[in-house]
Amino acid sequence: TAACAGGASTTGASDSGGSLKIVSPANGAQVTVPFTLQLESGAPVGDPSTGKDHVHIGFDGQSVDVERNLVFGNSCTVTNLAPGRHRIEASLRNADHSAAGATDTITVVVTGGAGAGSAGSSGTCGSNPSGSSGGSSGY
Repeated sequence: TAACAGGASTTGASDSGGSLKIVSPANGAQVTVPFTLQLESGAPVGDPSTGKDHVHIGFDGQSVDVERNLVFGNSCTVTNLAPGRHRIEASLRNADHSAAGATDTITVVVTGGAGAGSAGSSGTCGSNPSGSSGGSSGY
């Protein structure tokens, strides 16, 4: 089961309809697991319990409408992806988990690494050690 959380949060109101971009890794990049997924949002993000927007992450076609992979900040550490090509989708969400409109998608090629998963495993995105907020799928 995948979960995403972590990164530095900012302040602001929800439902801002901001932009969202996956800034790292680059689309088409070769990566080793673990790697950091960095996001840039035009809307302030944070824990949904505070009324702030946040980001849902989907791996390899997982629905971003499911409250499974939540990011409350600007980054998370991806583990548990098997070697091979993977699609990562990010979706900016309102505090109530409804779509705020902005999405971005990249494809990466995992070449191995200490956190690589087995064939058929779905990605996991967890808190970065330097992250100031966290949580996984409790919302």
